[in-house]
Amino acid sequence: MVTTRNTTVEDPAEAIRALRQQMEDMRRQHEQELSAVREECAARIAQEREIRERSKDLSERRQEDELRKSNAREGAAEHSSASDRTWRLEDTELDGSQARTERITATVSTVPVGRTPLVKEEEVIEGLPFTRSIMDVHISEHFVPPQLSIYDGTTDPDDHIQAFSTRMAFRTGDRAIWCRAFSLSLEGEALEWFNALPAGSIRSFEGLKELFGRQFAGNRAEDPTVFELSNLRQGKDETLKAFMDRYQKMVRRVKGLNVELALQYVMPALRPGTFKDSVCRKRPKTMEELRERAADEMRVEEMKQAYKKESQELKEKAEGKKLDGSSRTGGFKPREAHRGPKFQQYTPLNAPPARILQEALSVN
Repeated sequence: MVTTRNTTVEDPAEAIRALRQQMEDMRRQHEQELSAVREECAARIAQEREIRERSKDLSERRQEDELRKSNAREGAAEHSSASDRTWRLEDTELDGSQARTERITATVSTVPVGRTPLVKEEEVIEGLPFTRSIMDVHISEHFVPPQLSIYDGTTDPDDHIQAFSTRMAFRTGDRAIWCRAFSLSLEGEALEWFNALPAGSIRSFEGLKELFGRQFAGNRAEDPTVFELSNLRQGKDETLKAFMDRYQKMVRRVKGLNVELALQYVMPALRPGTFKDSVCRKRPKTMEELRERAADEMRVEEMKQAYKKESQELKEKAEGKKLDGSSRTGGFKPREAHRGPKFQQYTPLNAPPARILQEALSVN
């Protein structure tokens, strides 16, 4: 007798139809995700463009204000120089309690009203890039220059100018002294450039800054953008302290960045952990709040690392004692191999050993 089993055969057309439906759903989901990514990128680009436009407008306003002030100063200078008189400039040197005043005489030629007066060029000194007015400034014998950072021509020139100005301002406010002390902060390629400057090319510290900045402009560090900040991520083995230092440094360098936007990029950049969970539950509203909460988490992280290190040291110490104790109570000690003579051949004795030993004892 032959029996047949009832087998359920799936319709191939139905299976193909189901696969096509799944592929269509996946395609729609992929298009939705791409659309969301495009919208996010477009929003970021628009926001960054707006920030740049604001920075540009602010910079243009500042330039206009500086130009207006400069024109006002030039007008005042022309009005005072038309009288063909000797005027007095007083500078105060900030080196203790000493103060000094200096007289500078400017000879101005008489010209018709409405024209710019012709001023004689300053006297230059051969072998030095400074003008006579800078070299004539008296430097007190008690003046001690501050400890300056050294620039070799390979790093950002703006950072060096900022560091130099800050330290020099602590000792004196006289810019002529700043000019003459600037070479003390140079070495290597930078010092060679300074020594090659033509005579009389440095008339003020502002001019020196401009020459210095143009010469080493290629070493200026490019400021990061908002897009680079959004891609910042904490490393796998990077501590929270190292990451926060890196994050805050980048935030300071991004031009035109507001606090709200900076705080938005903190959570995506953090590695999964307790601090990221805390930021996700309650977003910080200010940078100060973020720093305080990060400092608390850093202390916990450092405590855990110290406890882990201490536990590891105790474990290693206990294992060392255990090995030392097992060797003392007696363990298997391999038998030493039989020692033979060190040399194959020795010098023959010319007297009995007893006599040689007796003579040696009698000598002592």
